[in-house]
Amino acid sequence: MTQAPPVDNWAVSHLLLDPENPRLPADLRERDQIELLRYFVVHYDLEELGWSMAEKGYFAEEPLLTTSAADADYRVVVEGNRRLATLKLLTDGDLRKAIGRPLWNELAQFAEEHVLAEVPTRLYARRQDLLEYLGFRHVSGLMQWTADAKARYVRALVVDYGYSFQRAGRVIGSRQDAIRRQFIAWQALEQAREAGVDVTPAVEHFGVFYRALQNPRIREFLRLTGWVDGTEQTLEPLGEDGTGQLHEFLGFIFGPKRVIRESRQLDDMGRVLADKAAVSILRVERDLGFALQELPADRDTLLAAVRLAYRHAAAANAEAFQFAGDDELLEQVGRLQSLVERLRDSLIPRQKQ
Repeated sequence: MTQAPPVDNWAVSHLLLDPENPRLPADLRERDQIELLRYFVVHYDLEELGWSMAEKGYFAEEPLLTTSAADADYRVVVEGNRRLATLKLLTDGDLRKAIGRPLWNELAQFAEEHVLAEVPTRLYARRQDLLEYLGFRHVSGLMQWTADAKARYVRALVVDYGYSFQRAGRVIGSRQDAIRRQFIAWQALEQAREAGVDVTPAVEHFGVFYRALQNPRIREFLRLTGWVDGTEQTLEPLGEDGTGQLHEFLGFIFGPKRVIRESRQLDDMGRVLADKAAVSILRVERDLGFALQELPADRDTLLAAVRLAYRHAAAANAEAFQFAGDDELLEQVGRLQSLVERLRDSLIPRQKQ
């Protein structure tokens, strides 16, 4: 990052919320300032910050970082949009009326003893001069963005500013392969959005969507390319029919007729999606358990279940001495012992029994 410009005070009324802020969804990029402000009010808990400013004023040690707007009398706040939104609500009665939340009138009265109409800012010549700072502060630092905001930021570095995955990783303190995967996951949603798919649920629950793509069977179902290091960077990671497959997949995991209730079922979902017959059943029945029954026996799944059972039994054994003589526990352990013996018998080859 370049040397920081000097601090100067600027009128809050002439500071603009940044429509390119990674916190904002794509459909807000062309909206007016009131719509941007309303989004921050709804999604970013400004009231706590409002109480702090009303009681203590604005900390001069935290200047807003800005670039010039098209109108030279205005500046766009690149870093500090949550603070700017709070300041606008504390200092502008018309905006409070437009937002329609009475608490802000009360907060504005409390804040009257503080000077909030002007706040310290730094003016940068280019947005690019702030990229590395934003990455440090919000992707790997203490003031972390949500998963979708991080992915938007990674995409902006790669697409808008021409960063390689390696360079983007250095900027935000992340490994190159992780940067690639975040980019591919977000770009898949962008590709589907452009094809007319409603990807809103995946954006709002991007962490779940990203977790799903870690399953190679799900990636195969979506015809997704570019996930693994060494493959060519692409702006269209969804292959032929991939947008249609993604649309169906989002219905499976997010829609009103979704078939999973928690993210740990995603691996089972991957097993089903890898089998054509099981997928057909899933489409008709909308029941993941029913579709799983169509699958042939899977050794890895059985091994995982046995290991998990062992861990649970080992944890129980560590506590068992405290309940010596408990008849109910003894009965349940007897049932478990009988089941384990049957399981072992099933695994012994018949000719060796």
